[in-house]
Amino acid sequence: MPRSLRALSAALLAASAALTATLGLVTAPAASAATRDEEAGAPGPVVLVGVAGLRWDDVGSLTTPALWELAHDGAVGAVAARSVTTRSCPADGWLAVSAGNRASDLPADDGTCRALREPGESGQVPGWDDYLTSAAGQSYGAEPGLLGDVLAEAGATALGIGPGAAIALAGSDGVPVGDHLRSPSTPTQLRQAVRDAEADLVVVDAGQIRDPGHATAPRASAPEPDPSDDADGATGGDLLGGGLTDDESLPGSESIVEPTRAQQAVTIDQDVDAVLSALRGENATVLLVSLADSGRVALQLAAFTGPRAEGDPYASALLTSGSTRQAGVVQTVDVTPTLLALLGVDAPALPGAEIRPTAGPATGGARMAELVDIQEQASAITRVSGGFSAQLVLAQAALFVAAAIALTRRGRGDRRPLSAVLRVLKVAALALGSAPVASFLAGLVPWWRADRPAQAFWATVLAFTAAITVLALAGPWRRHVLGPAGVVAGVTVVVLVLDAFTGSHLVVDSPMGAHRIMAARFYGMSNQAFALITAAGVLFAVVVADMLLRAGRRRAALASVVAIGLVLVVADGAPQFGADFGGPPAILVAFAMLAVAVSGRRVSWRVVLAVGAISVAVVLGFAVLDWLRPPADRTHLGRFFATVLDGGLWDVVWRKISANLRILTSWRYLLLVVTGVALTWLVLAGPRARGGRLLGDGSPLAGLQRAYPLLRAAVAATGVALTVGFLINDSGIVVPATGIAVAVPCLVAAAAQWRREDPDGLNDPGDAPPVPGSAAQPPPQPVPDAR
Repeated sequence: MPRSLRALSAALLAASAALTATLGLVTAPAASAATRDEEAGAPGPVVLVGVAGLRWDDVGSLTTPALWELAHDGAVGAVAARSVTTRSCPADGWLAVSAGNRASDLPADDGTCRALREPGESGQVPGWDDYLTSAAGQSYGAEPGLLGDVLAEAGATALGIGPGAAIALAGSDGVPVGDHLRSPSTPTQLRQAVRDAEADLVVVDAGQIRDPGHATAPRASAPEPDPSDDADGATGGDLLGGGLTDDESLPGSESIVEPTRAQQAVTIDQDVDAVLSALRGENATVLLVSLADSGRVALQLAAFTGPRAEGDPYASALLTSGSTRQAGVVQTVDVTPTLLALLGVDAPALPGAEIRPTAGPATGGARMAELVDIQEQASAITRVSGGFSAQLVLAQAALFVAAAIALTRRGRGDRRPLSAVLRVLKVAALALGSAPVASFLAGLVPWWRADRPAQAFWATVLAFTAAITVLALAGPWRRHVLGPAGVVAGVTVVVLVLDAFTGSHLVVDSPMGAHRIMAARFYGMSNQAFALITAAGVLFAVVVADMLLRAGRRRAALASVVAIGLVLVVADGAPQFGADFGGPPAILVAFAMLAVAVSGRRVSWRVVLAVGAISVAVVLGFAVLDWLRPPADRTHLGRFFATVLDGGLWDVVWRKISANLRILTSWRYLLLVVTGVALTWLVLAGPRARGGRLLGDGSPLAGLQRAYPLLRAAVAATGVALTVGFLINDSGIVVPATGIAVAVPCLVAAAAQWRREDPDGLNDPGDAPPVPGSAAQPPPQPVPDAR
């Protein structure tokens, strides 16, 4: 067995032994019945006031004084209310509280949301069978009724007011636990109901705001709602929340007047004021959360006040959670673990985390202004990201076609007209290779505050793209074939790694990053960012290693590749930084292949498989270490490991496979992958490739490979890494498409510069001298180590 493989095998055995010991010493706590520790809970009653469609731009000092006062005195945040689909209905938000997970109602044929109704004579929530059917057909493993069952098992008392509260407090049988009251018809009645409540948890459905054209609609359900459920007792019915009795006729369209957002916000403010006034002097903890969208997708409102189970109270602060790790941003799935923590009830493994206060601006007005700014940025990025991706794909496809023509054309590259074409091709390639990282750097400029956000966004991206391109062309490195491309790759790596180490501020709400509204990721390394640092990192490592090898310093070259790879693994995979589960295996395999090539040896499948096994052990180690932390401090790595221990692995795997298959048919990513791979094959392998050998005798760029022997290893390592990323990550084809977006333009720029510096033009592949290491020439001896 080769010495290198023995070393890798020893490392694999050591990693496996360490991981086994860790798992053996630290076992998951056994599942037990839910219990309640009253001393560990909040000192007073816990009250959840749930609404739908309420945003921070609905709050004003004159129109909504109760909300305004709560926002100034309490802890506030923006809520990502995304459910199973991008747009969430009121039922979806209340089901998220019930299940502690993403859940939704069955979709209606006309796309409307269900008008919520009070429980009927059977006591079961109307539509409960639909909710169970919908949850069973989804891959989130949601269990409607979980909160009610946990409360009942722990012996906690509860009171629900309104139809949404009935959903939140329902047990698995659909019957609300504790007591339930119909929605009072006036704020005075609501105030009295809350004042008379003698329960550990009170849940109040305070209504909803609906955008014009997005009114909820009654829907046939099983079981049927209470026959007496009329306009006075319904919440969220058609238009104003009411329904039509059998003897009423449907009014004409001319008599339908939908209330404005401001009018609906005033109604909610009156109910919130009633709840708050009823609880004065009770030392209660009040959680006001907008659980669903109003029709248009946007971040929602959350405002908490009162004591916590432990730590600082909810007062004069921003809200955050372990699931978002962002000051001022929480999710609907965070509500359930927060309620259970405030009640002192042991919570099962849930995707959300307890909502906690965190430091923010000193004044209430400044905190509200920051949340409105977050809301505007989150909405603005959704309006420009699609156009950016489409324009980038089309521009890169055009570049690939032009490169395929120019780089395979015969003739002297230092003479016109080919020289001018190659010069333009090089500049265009560097610009397009810089565009992805420029889209992240655009987050440094608050373009969304401009009068015309879209134009400001494009101006910002083009400015950063131009700056990086000029930097690549202006320095002393411009004289080296790989220099300008190495600068673009280096800037990409440095920007994304520093961003991961400093809180991922650039990744969040960037065109190729994580969007808060989508609620897929709020911190760490997005799948597209991972693809960029992997592809750019390999190229940057090749540039550094090539420079050291030419200086006769093979050990330093090998050390540089290893160091760059380890930095990327930590930045991408460590829970406190990138927290990416699928990235480290791909990065480790790629840099292991590159390290073997730099060492002067050939890459074997045994080495690749051994490194892959070590990569899996590293990722599991990251997940276990994160799982050992307190539940509120875990990232999604630790919560994923807890889900696996609870038997939810298949749900997670199936959800990722489903997402991967959906994205696979996206034209923009398919176009980028197909054209990028075709160009790479045509230019690197050539029309007369021998056995498909990249940069071999049949390649138009065979001379470039002879001048820079590590390029073939770089292309192979990048291809393997992007393929592994494609198979592991739920973004699927997005991963190779994004990696190609930086790797191929950089390769085109290097090839164009090499052609211009080759005074003899392209040699005939048939007459090309033997490639070192090929069958026609013995492999070269390793370069002696520098002493």
